[in-house]
Amino acid sequence: MKALYYMGPKNLKMDDIDIPKNSSKQYLIKVVSCGICGSDFEGYLGKTGRRTPPMIMGHEFSGTIESLPTEINPKYSIGQKVIVFPKPFCGECELCKKGLVNVCPEGICMGVLDQDGAMCEYVSIEEKYIIPFSSDMSFNTAAMTEPLAVAYRSVNKISDKDIQQSDYFIVIGSGTIGLLAVALLKYRGAKNIIVSDTMNYRLSIAKKMGATNTINPLEGDSVEQVRAITNSKMCDFSIEAVGIKQTANTSLDCLKIGGTAIWIGNAQKIIEIDMQRIVTTELTIKGNYVYNFEDFEKCVHLLENNEIDVSPVITDTYKFKDSIQAFKDLENNREGKKIKIILEMD
Repeated sequence: MKALYYMGPKNLKMDDIDIPKNSSKQYLIKVVSCGICGSDFEGYLGKTGRRTPPMIMGHEFSGTIESLPTEINPKYSIGQKVIVFPKPFCGECELCKKGLVNVCPEGICMGVLDQDGAMCEYVSIEEKYIIPFSSDMSFNTAAMTEPLAVAYRSVNKISDKDIQQSDYFIVIGSGTIGLLAVALLKYRGAKNIIVSDTMNYRLSIAKKMGATNTINPLEGDSVEQVRAITNSKMCDFSIEAVGIKQTANTSLDCLKIGGTAIWIGNAQKIIEIDMQRIVTTELTIKGNYVYNFEDFEKCVHLLENNEIDVSPVITDTYKFKDSIQAFKDLENNREGKKIKIILEMD
């Protein structure tokens, strides 16, 4: 089968390797659609240290069941359309019992560090990670379950009561995750959603996803722009979806006293923040790491029922044979017009 290997910074290779053996306890899944995550691209650039060559990236994917396990009585059938939960978990540790399968130490997410992922034609998967989806939903839409689940978990850290009682929300960063967070805030009834990004094209997409106001930090001080929009009330909640010092600090500076920042971005490992501001204005910071299994299943249903429209975010599709070109094109994405690229298997 064909597999796209990360060989080092800006170095990818399409290779022929053996199809995974049909494990007695695993399903063989034929990959149909696989998204390029922002973390895949950052890994490709060699920025994060979260990809260890040689390895196969990819964890946002959908496909069909090619063959069944032989040692168990399978729940699913050959040809069934499925999505895969890509983060291994044991189901038995204290964290898993609390529902925190996202931080279970059992294993690393597919396509991260040295764990091979789904930028290949076939993967072998245990039954507990498989979620079927309806025949009416496209494979490309189904592949958006994973990024939607990241955004869903972050927005779900805000209670229904807080959604209704809050005047202003700000989402910082309008990449895939930020845009999906906007859609989910809108879906849950948030009244005023501000989106901040340095790329005006992406801000235009944020409007389509439900943003009521947009700001560009390159066109004026972010905090002052927020102050003007909110009539100095500032924001009840901020969602940070970039992960660098400047945007992390902005996510705090835009909050009102007692406000809450939810951090999804994970690009810069160590940053400096104004601790005195956090203490003296009683701010709350909540970290958000991927999703749990219930989040994932819920997002499948949101997509199946057309409750969240991800089509404005899927800006490009490439045939799998053109995957290397897709990454190169992302390097030249200066206007931000390529947001989510889906690789389609031939």
